Amino acid sequence: MKTTNVNTEEVIVNENENVPVQKPSRVGTWISVGIVGLVILGTYFLLYGLYMARV
Repeated sequence: MKTTNVNTEEVIVNENENVPVQKPSRVGTWISVGIVGLVILGTYFLLYGLYMARV
């Protein structure tokens, strides 16, 4: 059996209403995507270079 406290639910609802909405940063996203892309390209060229060096 579930018991609820109405006062607690009202406090939770009031706390949720006061949370400020933050705008996501696009600059940070593009920097992260760029870093991941550079790591992928660097790994590709490194492995390709090692593969060609063994021939």
